[in-house]
Amino acid sequence: MDEIESRMAEAGQAEEEGNYRQAARLYNRLGLDIQAEHGQLDPRALSAFEGVARSIRSITA
Repeated sequence: MDEIESRMAEAGQAEEEGNYRQAARLYNRLGLDIQAEHGQLDPRALSAFEGVARSIRSITA
């Protein structure tokens, strides 16, 4: 498992445990880091930002 997959799994675990604010922070930082390293249009960044949106939706639900 590479670093991106590991960080995505960590954020996913926080989300599954109901720690939505922590998950949103982790997904956001990951997305920004992916964009900085691999470019704005990297599909993994999009996946991370979808995680941010999903976590925020869960906070407000």
